[in-house]
Amino acid sequence: MEALSGMRFRETRLFGSEGELLGDGRRIRVFHFLRGELATELEASVRTGHAGGDMGLVEAVERGDPSLLEPFAEAVEVHRLTFLAERAHKEARVVEVEGGN
Repeated sequence: MEALSGMRFRETRLFGSEGELLGDGRRIRVFHFLRGELATELEASVRTGHAGGDMGLVEAVERGDPSLLEPFAEAVEVHRLTFLAERAHKEARVVEVEGGN
């Protein structure tokens, strides 16, 4: 996919008390502060961004083929559950999941 050659990947940086996790869409690195060393480095596939959804969307648009996309109702349900999980995390409580598809 030529359109992706200059594309910048999603970046993630998480800090903990003993180290940090860095992700750039191509690799994941875990750096251990106390030891002052790179603990782990994993190669990631570009298809793993958003569980492959980012690249799948690009491919569907490039090909003009909506059949490559996840059904809308399923995508909405997954996002709804993700937002509920985030609420539970932020409020440090159990959030009841009702209804859905």
